[in-house]
Parts: sequence; C-alpha cells; structure tokens
Amino acid sequence: MNAALSRSMKRLPSLFPRALGCALTVLALTASPLGAQSTEQTLSLANGWTAVWLEVSPVYPEGHPFAGQPKAPGDVFPANVTAVVSPKPLAGTAEFFAADPADADTDPGVGPTFNKDGWEQWHRVGQAGDNLNIITGNRPYLIKTSAPVNFTIAGKVRFHRPTWIPDRFNLVGFALEGAPTFSQFFAASGGRHGAVLLGKNRIFRLNASDGMWLPVTGATNMVSNQAYWIFSSGPSDYMGPVAVDFDAAVGGQLNFAGPNDAVQVGSGAGAKTLDLKGIVFTNVASSGSSQPTMELVANLSDDPLDADGDLKLFAVRPALDSTGWLETLQLEETPAGSGGSSVGETVDPLSSKTLTIGAQRTWTIGLAGRTNLYRLRTGTWSKFWLPITAVNSSLQLPPDTMQTNAAAVAGLWVGEVSMNAASSIVVAGAPVLPAAAPAPIRILLHSDQTGGVRLLSQVTIMQTSSADPEVEPVPVLVVDQSKIPFFEGIRERNGKRVGVRLEAVAYDMPREIDPASQTGNPINPADPDLIDMIVAESTSPSTKWLSGAGLYLDRLSVDAAAIDGYLLFRQTRPPGLREEYKFSLLMDGAIGAAKTVLTQADTLILDPFHRSNPFRHALAPKHAKGPQVTRELSITFDPEATVPGRLRGTITETLKGVTKSDLVLTGTIDLRRVSTVNALDTAP
Repeated sequence: MNAALSRSMKRLPSLFPRALGCALTVLALTASPLGAQSTEQTLSLANGWTAVWLEVSPVYPEGHPFAGQPKAPGDVFPANVTAVVSPKPLAGTAEFFAADPADADTDPGVGPTFNKDGWEQWHRVGQAGDNLNIITGNRPYLIKTSAPVNFTIAGKVRFHRPTWIPDRFNLVGFALEGAPTFSQFFAASGGRHGAVLLGKNRIFRLNASDGMWLPVTGATNMVSNQAYWIFSSGPSDYMGPVAVDFDAAVGGQLNFAGPNDAVQVGSGAGAKTLDLKGIVFTNVASSGSSQPTMELVANLSDDPLDADGDLKLFAVRPALDSTGWLETLQLEETPAGSGGSSVGETVDPLSSKTLTIGAQRTWTIGLAGRTNLYRLRTGTWSKFWLPITAVNSSLQLPPDTMQTNAAAVAGLWVGEVSMNAASSIVVAGAPVLPAAAPAPIRILLHSDQTGGVRLLSQVTIMQTSSADPEVEPVPVLVVDQSKIPFFEGIRERNGKRVGVRLEAVAYDMPREIDPASQTGNPINPADPDLIDMIVAESTSPSTKWLSGAGLYLDRLSVDAAAIDGYLLFRQTRPPGLREEYKFSLLMDGAIGAAKTVLTQADTLILDPFHRSNPFRHALAPKHAKGPQVTRELSITFDPEATVPGRLRGTITETLKGVTKSDLVLTGTIDLRRVSTVNALDTAP
C-alpha cells in the first residue's frame, strides 16, 4: 500500500463514526418456493456500517406496476437502514479507505478519503448525488443502520463466478462452506491473491471492534458473504480451490431448453432417454481431493399444473466400452434439507472431472418450463447457486397448442443483445472467457399468426392508406422496401407522413442464391449473368473448379449448390453476381417464456462476397474476397416472464469460418414487443 493510503487508513478512527465498531454481520441463506423468487438471504446487522456481499436479486412481485423489475433500495431495506453505498466496477484503491463512505472529508496532507465519483449511493433521507436506484445480487454493499436489525431479502439467484479487475483492490465476497482461513482459501490462486503480497497487505476487512479497514493475516478466518477488499495481482478468474464451469455459464443457469439431442442411457427395461450436459470441476489446489455435492433447494415453476419432481436429473457416465451411457445416480427431485448428496465424482489435485447430467424432460401435465434450484458445493470451501432449467419440448409447442398461444406473442419484437463472453483465440483450447466490456447489439424478431419466428435485419412500421377519414388505417410491417409506396407513414415529418424504420445491422440477411434471383446481369443485361458464368466455368476444359467441373452443362442444371460452390471457387467478385438479399430468415422454435429460438442449419451465411463479410474490402484488390462465414444463433428465454410484452434470456452465437476453430459468443437478451401485427408486408 502506498504511503498516502497507509496514512489515510490509520486516520480512520478519528474520522469514522464510533458506531461502526459494532458492525458485525451474520448472513444466512435459506430457500423456499417463492413463485418468481428463488431464495432468501437473511442479514443480521449491528449498529453502524457493515460490508455485505449480497447474493440475491430482489424484484417486484406479480401485480406490482414494476413487476419483475429490480427493487429500489427503499423497498428492500427496513426503516433503520439509513444509507447504502456500493463501489462502481472500476473503483480504484484510493476510493475505499474512508472515514464514512457517505462523506467526502479531506484528510489533511493526504487528500480526499472518499471519491464520490467512484461510488453509487442511496440515503433514506435523500441527498444530492444519490444515484443508487436498484439493488441487484452478486454485488457488494456497505449498509449503514441506526440500530441493530435482522431482516430477510427475497430474490432471484444465479450461478456466479467472481470477476476481478486486475491490479486493483476488489470489494468481493464468497459463499462459503465452513470458515476457511484466507491462506487456505487463496493458497491455490497462484500468487494472485493473498493476505500479503510482495511485503504489502493485500486483503482488508471491516473490523468489528473499532470500525477500521484493517489488514488480515493468512490465519484469519473468512466469513461467508462478508465483503472484503482483496487485491488482484494481474488478471484472475479465481473462484476458489475448485473452479466450476459449464456451457453458457455466463447466463447464470444450466439450461436444457435447447434442441432435443437426447440419447439413450442404460439398456433394457431401465433405459432412459436423456439430454446431456456437463459441469466441469477443476481442482487447482496442489493437494487434497474434493467431492462435490448438490442439494435440491426448491422446485420452481410458473405453471400451476407443475408437480414437484417433474424435471428429473441423473448423473451419468460413459459405458466401459465407450459406446453408450450408464446412469450412476439420480439427483434429488424434491427438497429434503439433506445438506446435499454426492454426485459420484472425486476431483484430484491439479485435475478436472466432468459431471455429466442427463435431463428427463418428458412431463405431459403443463407445458411451461421447469426449474430446479440446487446448491452446489465443491467439497473445498466454496458453494454456488445453480438453477437448472428445462422445457419438455425441444423447440416449440405441439401444433394443437401452438395456435392457442401464438396470439400472445405474435408481432414484432425488438431486443438488445449484450454479448459479454467470447472464445479466446490466444488461450489453449479456445475457452469462452468474460469480455472486458459487453457489446450491445440490436436484434429484430417477428412471430406470425402460427407462431413461426423470423429474424429480420430491417423493418419499416407503416399503415394502410385510406381515402375515407371514417375508415381507420391498419398498421403493417414492411420488410420488402419495394412495397413501401403502397402504404403510408405513421408520423408527420416536414408535411409528409413517413414510416418508422428499425434496423439490426449486426444481423444482415444472407444473399439469395437461387437461380431465379441470380438471373440477369446487374450491370449490363446484354452481358453474361452469373448462371452463364457457372456453365462456362463448369464446361471449360481448363477449369480449376474441381468440385464443379463437368457438372453444370446448361442453365437448367444450375442450382443453389452450384452458385454456392462457384462463389467459394472465385478469387474475385463475379461481375454477374446480383446483390439480392433475403428479407427475413425463418428460424426454428417459438418466442415465449422457457422457449428456444435458433437458426436452421446452414441458413445464416455470409458468402465470400457478401456486403457484410468482415474480411472483404470492395476497394482493396487483396481483400476482394473473404472466407464464407456461417452464423448459428440460439436464444433461450427465461421461464419467468412476469412483464407482459417483455422477455429476457440468454443467447449463444457460434461463428464458423472466421478462425480455424469455431468462435462462441454468449450473452443476455432483452426483448420487447413493439407491434402486434402478425404478418409481414401485407395488410390484414
């Protein structure tokens, strides 16, 4: 610690209210079925300031005007909580050693002891600069009380990995099993975290006796869900002696709501058909094995017909002959308060084990998704919340029920995708790692009268024309720009009615490569078009087009596969290539709570000469052509959708062709329905 910080820290007793000396925190997590909520966290706070790591995200209940939205501080904390502050993500080391986090006192000769710009804050009696508007989980808070208080916060929980800002102090906490010492917990961090690093104190706790931020020793016991200032020496993804990961973990839940790729597990009368996903445990410690356990805490569902135990989960492993799968045990299907049962895996030091979980999602009563909330314990100090979700249909509801549900989601949905993790091309194995900052992307989806979903790159909201003012115009959604003159706008601009155009430039449509769309030279109709060029190349005795030589003898024999192969073969853009692109792209699945929407196989393609191919530069001869890029999208919506016309979920995109290995992007999606028009380009 630098001298200024050291002096500032030592002066805290003269600046900090003495009441802080009693700020001992005791936290407990319990769970009970809470509808849209998932669990409860109980806080026991003494008089003064307390450093808390909050795991739950409190939201307003159904029926509230802001149902499903994060709660405001005044609606979370009892009356004797007078102030709550939380550091902004990039708060620096000089912004936390303060007498009172609510003040901006100046320490003579040192400077400000608290930088208000580095904190979000809320006061029971509002003050200028208050900017902490919502309370969310997996975040540290300093809470000030006027008297001791015990209270419970109900909210949603998710799987969470700590995120570290390198070369800074981070205010973080951990859910712990037992009370390890700091040395025990951080011994396997590779020197990135520790009570003392390079002769300097690097972990501080809020002292319960005198209210000072004091350095800890390696022998100090950690307290579950208490927040500490911990320095990260360089980049870190440390989460404890045993790390946990699974596909799309950044979304906070293990999700079986994707395509139905079930396999047979076992044989004979006891055989089961299960969808499989893996949870990877990595023991980064140099000694001591761990045995993970999982405890079912609650069965959660918004479906009134849901019965506890509908979602059945099994631990499985490959058969000895590696030609099939065998069931090893069934995970708890009803909450029993057992404290957790073994998952049948032992993770040795400096090794990894994959727990393969099979989901049996074949219930027939109620069609909504199911969520089992588990408490996952690594066997070595750490524990995590793990919601496991599933739907009983791989993509969409059966046809007989689709009709009754399609109207509820029909229309235009506009959403924001926030990609927050991506494959690393510089780390062995190309793991999906958190991004330095999220990338916001707009997405447009349309659901028609039958529930069919289409991806759009642009759409204009207009209305039908009417010659009689007594006849109300009908709203329309136009994706074919050539049809705009047949409708009228919905807004006045400079004396004219114009439509409202929405674009999703990140999701450009693929080129039309059917022969009809590529007939005719776009520059000079008298010149050969693309179809003529394909026939000439295929029949040329000197052609180097190995995959197409001699296959396309006339125009009638040319199909979409021929056009696709020819574009891959060409090194320069064919002059006969037409810039004709699809208006929309049909997807599989359905929009709705606990539903999945995904692109059909090999449909969202950027060909080598596509207008949006990121490797192509129209004016640079060396970059006239890019690789063919195939994009695969999979969107899984949360089972809970308490706000009408709004859906949230997770999104995964796989890019093929950009690098030698596939690139995977993951993030969150927030969709809002902006129009109930259930058809494109037509008036009802």
